Amino acid sequence: MTAKTLPDGNASGSAFAAVDRVYSKLENFLNGISALTIFMVMIIGVTQVFGRKLINAPIPGYIDYIEQSMIIFAFFGIAYCQRLGGHVRMDLFMARFNGRLLYFFEALATLVGLVVITILIDTSWLHFMRAYEYGDSTIDISLPIWPAKLVIPLAFGVLWVRFLLQFIGFIRLFFYPNAEVIAVPVIEDVTVQARNEIEDALGEEAARDAKFDETYGKKGKK
Repeated sequence: MTAKTLPDGNASGSAFAAVDRVYSKLENFLNGISALTIFMVMIIGVTQVFGRKLINAPIPGYIDYIEQSMIIFAFFGIAYCQRLGGHVRMDLFMARFNGRLLYFFEALATLVGLVVITILIDTSWLHFMRAYEYGDSTIDISLPIWPAKLVIPLAFGVLWVRFLLQFIGFIRLFFYPNAEVIAVPVIEDVTVQARNEIEDALGEEAARDAKFDETYGKKGKK
C-alpha cells in the first residue's frame, strides 16, 4: 500500500488568487470611501464650530448629516478589515492548533460568520424596504433615511462574499496544507504584531532593532 500524493492546488490557486485580487480592489475602494467620509465629517465639524462661534451661522441639519455619514464609514470598511483579519477575535482556542486542524476550525468559524451575515442581510434589507416605503426621514431637515439604511445590506453583501472567499480558502488549505495561502488572513503572533506597529510608528530600522521580553515564550515551553 502506497501513500497517494495530493496535488498542491497551484493550478486552481492561480485562478482563485486572481478572483481575490479583483475583489480586493472593490474592498479597497469602499474602504477609501469610508476614509474620505471620515475626513469630510471632520471638515464639516470644524466648519460647524467656527460657523456657530464666529458668525453665528451653524450648518442647518448638521446632526442629520453626521448621523447619515456614520453609516458609511462604519460599514463600508468591514469587508476590508475582515480580509486583513483586523476584527476582534479570540485566539486562545485557535492558537493550540496548526495545519489541517487549524484550517478546519477556521473554515467552521467562517461558515458560522456566513450564516450570521446572511441573516443580517435579510433583516437589514427589510429595514431598508420599510424606511423606503414609509418615507422615513430625519427629525431636523427631513433627510430621507432609506439611502443610509441601504448601505447596510450592501456592505454586508460585500462582507458575505469575503467570508465565502475565506471559507473556500480555508477549505483549500485543509486539503492542500502546503499550498500558497490565498484569500485568508495570516494571523501573526504578538512579537510580529509589535514589530509591525513599531515599523508603522517609528520606521523599519526601529522595528528591526526592537527587543522583546521572552518571559511568556519561556513560560510556554515549560
